[in-house]
Amino acid sequence: MKNTVVLISLGGTIASLPSSSGGAIAGALSGKELMDRLQIKSDGPVEVITLCQKPSNAITTDDLLQLRVLCLELSQRKDVAGFVVSQGTDTLEDTAYFLDTSLGLEDTALVVTGAQRVPYVSGSDAGPNLRDALKVANAPQARGAGALVVFNEEIHAASSVRKLSSYQLNGFGSPGIGPVGFVDGDEVRLTKRVQRLSAIAPGEQLPRVDILPVAIGASPALLEAAVASGAKGLVIDAVGRGHVPPNWMQPLGALRAAGVPVAVVSSTQWGRLAEVYEYRGSLAEQVSIGVLKASHLNARKARLRLMCALSCNMPIDQSLFS
Repeated sequence: MKNTVVLISLGGTIASLPSSSGGAIAGALSGKELMDRLQIKSDGPVEVITLCQKPSNAITTDDLLQLRVLCLELSQRKDVAGFVVSQGTDTLEDTAYFLDTSLGLEDTALVVTGAQRVPYVSGSDAGPNLRDALKVANAPQARGAGALVVFNEEIHAASSVRKLSSYQLNGFGSPGIGPVGFVDGDEVRLTKRVQRLSAIAPGEQLPRVDILPVAIGASPALLEAAVASGAKGLVIDAVGRGHVPPNWMQPLGALRAAGVPVAVVSSTQWGRLAEVYEYRGSLAEQVSIGVLKASHLNARKARLRLMCALSCNMPIDQSLFS
């Protein structure tokens, strides 16, 4: 019977304790200590694994790969209904999308959550978010839905969710798409599913891919410097519908001629890329030299998907983001 949920704790604000100076020590609590402190109760059995105890800015790609292997192993158990990964919110969307793009679990729920406020202050969202995440992970309708982020009584798809506030309790949202479901007391309701890209099984190491932000006067030297210092691929966080400064085109062309994979996204919160303009630096010109369009992803997520693809030597073409 599938009724066991496994909590995999990585640390973060949700697992904080106060320091002697009054600050918060993120990840000070183990997963078991977190459950005990919050007095979390669940409808079914909950197993707890503490994978690491870190603030989320310290999570590494090796941690992500270890987390993926753990989820794969546990998913083979017939009693496991789902997982809850708890961590800090700063890189929560990265972890969620890495799991979404690298795992194709068809009969296991996968939920990521955290907290904006430490668990020892009044009004903390640590307890409510973790309780809701456990409910979703145990819900049959969440199985096979890909990685979901549960936060502030909302359920979001990993591909669209963004951290929208640095401190407010409604810290996460999916611009232009909205939540895919809600938690209302004991009721879990998934109202829609977002179309997902095919899963990529990564290799043993994720190669370095750099994000280059576009802005007025941004130097094209960034492109060559990134590759010269070890980047195996690039993601351009472009303006508007996918545009870069005109003087970026020459080094971009040289990098593409050298075989460096480059993906482009829009830095806007919502809206697809489109080849609707014909000027130097336009999306159309970039596509003509082999730059890949990642229309529905932000830069951090496109980076993770490109890293996964490069790690297993799969063909890097437009189908990667389509």
